[in-house]
Amino acid sequence: MPLVNPPTVKALGQKAVVILTTPPAAATGIPTVTEVNAGVFGSLHFYGDFNVTPTQNTGEGPKKLGSKFVPTQLGQVSFPAVDAQYSYLPQEVGTPGTDGNEVYEALVPGDRVTVVVLDGVDGEVSAVTAGDIADIYLMECGVRRKGQTGDGEFDEKSVTQSLIVVGGEPIAEDRALAAA
Repeated sequence: MPLVNPPTVKALGQKAVVILTTPPAAATGIPTVTEVNAGVFGSLHFYGDFNVTPTQNTGEGPKKLGSKFVPTQLGQVSFPAVDAQYSYLPQEVGTPGTDGNEVYEALVPGDRVTVVVLDGVDGEVSAVTAGDIADIYLMECGVRRKGQTGDGEFDEKSVTQSLIVVGGEPIAEDRALAAA
């Protein structure tokens, strides 16, 4: 019997992002639950979807002699940069560990960080458990573009920063986090 209405998960507020400034100990680059819980649970806004979606070039291949069609061929695959926006406290920059500047301190331009993304969990989660499913990326931090979230009375000072996937692909997708 076919399943007509499969169970679903709401998207609103159901994404947790953890930034690890220290590389995972495993040679695979996949962090353990302990390493993830030691990271920075980021409160960010991503322009577009953070599902780092690859794009692939397509083009016309060589037309064979006597053929009436030109074949389409697949080309290079690239992962676009993801723009992240986060708030910060400008007058507290330079004071390590200041509440509100954790993401600012973790995403240093030019540094490489491990980013763990958990979909379908409460975005306000402050710890992960063994068995949680995550996508894991090694990302390079771009320059910081300081500004604010808008031009209204309720806006905050913020930074917009590009993050790119190092190596062109995730370290792991849909990976269950291990306890040790």
